[in-house]
Amino acid sequence: MTVSYCTDRSKFITGEFEMNKIPHGQAQRLTAPCPFGLVSTVKDDGSTNLMAVSWWCFLSNHPPMLGVCLSKKGLSGSLIEKNGEFTLNIPGESIKEAALNCGRCSGRTVNKPVEFGIELEDAEIVKAKLVSASRVAFECKLVSINEAADHVMYMAEIVAEHGDPEVNQLFAFDGYSRVDTVK
Repeated sequence: MTVSYCTDRSKFITGEFEMNKIPHGQAQRLTAPCPFGLVSTVKDDGSTNLMAVSWWCFLSNHPPMLGVCLSKKGLSGSLIEKNGEFTLNIPGESIKEAALNCGRCSGRTVNKPVEFGIELEDAEIVKAKLVSASRVAFECKLVSINEAADHVMYMAEIVAEHGDPEVNQLFAFDGYSRVDTVK
């Protein structure tokens, strides 16, 4: 299927533009960039697992809540369910390649913070670590779990927030094929 994009501004003014049916993967690419994050969880041996994610969103202001949507196959979801907590870190451009690499392998076989040189620090309330080179980091306590077909939505209360406005955050482009800042 060929997809054409409306470039004629007069069609926007008159409302005479038309949308074309597109595959889901293309819809995901067209909605990029998406805020890129690293979910941090505690493994059974006490080490940290990091997972790349862009399927997250704010859910509530009072109390502050967010949700992360993870594949049912991954390690992070099982650790969130077991531990009832996680951190969501919005990494900066200084760790761009390392952060992207966290989405290219499994925490079952790779100690990602060590392998990719990602510096961690203790969180204030939860046991899961914070990624030091982040624009924002959220400490989260699990509130509920909702199945979403082949994924699971983990809804959590934000119990502490940390940030550095000088850090340029990363966004996912082209279905996770690259991450970069937006300027």
